[in-house]
Order: sequence, then structure tokens, then C-alpha cells
Amino acid sequence: MNALASSRLGLLRLSRPSKSTIDTELARHSAAKLSYQLEGATRGPLPTGWRHDDRSIEVGRGPAAWERARTALEAWSQFDLPWVKFHGTPPLQVGQTVAFASRQLGVWTLNMCRIVYVFDEDEPDSARYGFAYGTLDNHAVAGEELFELTWDKTTDRVSFRIAKFSRPAHPLVWLAGPLATRIQERFTENALARLAAAART
Repeated sequence: MNALASSRLGLLRLSRPSKSTIDTELARHSAAKLSYQLEGATRGPLPTGWRHDDRSIEVGRGPAAWERARTALEAWSQFDLPWVKFHGTPPLQVGQTVAFASRQLGVWTLNMCRIVYVFDEDEPDSARYGFAYGTLDNHAVAGEELFELTWDKTTDRVSFRIAKFSRPAHPLVWLAGPLATRIQERFTENALARLAAAART
């Protein structure tokens, strides 16, 4: 049997979940509640009592780099990784439910999130664009993640930031301890580099 389990950890599988499986799970979770109480908390200082990861990278300089970075973010390019497969190209809008499959140690998990806020700001000296999503109840962890592009027009520096707060949402993730933390850190590192690469081409 290919499906190992269906639980709060998500669908555990020995192979990548099919499009039909993901579509079915998206429909099933379309009205699901967020799995945490602090919706929107990535807007400010990350809340205490949670694990934090907050990093950024320069992706280019000037208006052309800014437009390329926006296009890359709208295409969810940060998820274009060998071990992560994002489902489709959903619009960046509040309430949109999204899904991605992730492979670790030979096992795939299917995780779902919902976009909780979007921002698009353009001031004389700076610009910001991005969104945050929060986890649903089939995600391996609970929490919220911010994907933020900024353009400092005084220096022309365009940066991409990922900031998140999270905690394990399943006993297996608690047991994994440092390994689970390293998987999250690996995603942040890989996603920053991948969007930077997309913004430079």
C-alpha cells in the first residue's frame, strides 16, 4: 500500500502524491481552520514561545531586478526545489489554499497552508511586496511563514526575506527534534537561493 497514513502529519507516501490526490485533499481542506491562533503575527516581531527562523538575501539591484523578483515570487519560484514540489501556480490572494509535497528520508509528505495576508506597497524611497501563509491541520508543523520582497530605492538593493514561527504539530516531528529543525532551515536556505537565482535571470 503506497499511502502510509492520513493524519495531522499529512499524507505519508513512498512516492510523490499525484495531482488527483492533491486536488482531492485541497477540496477537503478548502474550509479547514488554521492550526494555530496567532494569524498575522509575522507582520511584526515574531511571537515568543515558538521556534523562529528569519533570514534574507540580496537578489539584485534596481527596478529591473525588482520586477524579476516580483514575477518569481508570483510564480512561487522559491518552491522550485528538487525535494519540494509545489502544486500549481495559485494567485497570491487572501484565503487561497495551497499545497506542496516534500520529500525527506525517502518519504513524501503532503502539507497545506492558507494565505492570510498580502501586501504591495510602493513609497518614494522603498517598496514591499509579498504575503504570508499559515498552516492547516494536516501540516507537519503549526505556524506562519512570511515571504517578503523589499526594494531600498536609496541603495537600489532588492532583498528577499523569509521569516517564520513554528512548532511541531505531530509527535513524530517532536521526536525528530534537531532533524526536523534542520529540514525547516534547509527549506529556508534553499528557497532564498532559488528565488535569488530566478530574479537574476
